[in-house]
Amino acid sequence: MPPDLIDSPQALQDWFLRSGVTSPLLTCVGPLPRTRASIARWSRRQADSAIQVVSPHPDSYRIAVMLEPLESQIWVGDRVVWGGMIGANRFRICPPGAPSRWRQLSGCDIVNLFIPVDTVEALCADAGLPDGARLAGTLFAPDRQVLDLVWKMLDAQAAAGPLAARYCDGLVDALLCYLLERHAAMGEARAGGPGLSGGRLRKVLAFLAENATRDPSISEMAQLCAMSDSHFSREFRAAMGLPPHQYVMKLRLERACELLRGSEAKLVDIALELGFTSASHFSRAFAQRYGQPPASYRRQRG
Repeated sequence: MPPDLIDSPQALQDWFLRSGVTSPLLTCVGPLPRTRASIARWSRRQADSAIQVVSPHPDSYRIAVMLEPLESQIWVGDRVVWGGMIGANRFRICPPGAPSRWRQLSGCDIVNLFIPVDTVEALCADAGLPDGARLAGTLFAPDRQVLDLVWKMLDAQAAAGPLAARYCDGLVDALLCYLLERHAAMGEARAGGPGLSGGRLRKVLAFLAENATRDPSISEMAQLCAMSDSHFSREFRAAMGLPPHQYVMKLRLERACELLRGSEAKLVDIALELGFTSASHFSRAFAQRYGQPPASYRRQRG
């Protein structure tokens, strides 16, 4: 049996050891009897600046939920997909596939939920989704519903006693139904034309990088890709894990981090340069994404 499969409590613990987590797991549950999902929670009080290779999980999606703020860097291949503070109560969907790398720059408290690909595919079939439908990978985003369901899983023993495993199975079903409604990727088979990938995706990402501060419209982006507005919005979210305007906001806030670290510019000047309507608008958006206001971020890195 390949060592990367998550099909027993020991395999779950071994996966974390291969991924650089040496502290004991606070929670280690699964596989559950019906969904075959596994749940693990771990924490570390100290930062660890070493770059760790996150082991692949070819048979499972991994949903990572941050219970505390975490400063981190994450790479997929040679591409940086995250750098900076991840606010508490954010989650990310990690599809099965190649290993990634990350560095933990602060303490952390993280839940990882592994859900077999077969379980997701069966639910997609029950929903009548096209062949090839799947969960799309996402960046970290806040979602109260995801957080509430994951906390219920962690509290399952207190809530359901000897029926805790069956209770968690129901919660996993509820979570998957919720995520597929918001983060389903249909692939090239989606009705309405080919998907957003390759040259068309590179073209629109370059356009957004050049125009993020002026809030380009969906119509402008869709025209670049010869798609309708609605079809483009669906395909962009499937490809990038975020709606177009949230992706634009991510670009603005990443640039804000660079300016806060590398300049003495006033917050209001940074806000206006990046296309925010006011310093307060900028501060709210920054705190929502990074878990702290820009002034605090600058002091910590000053």
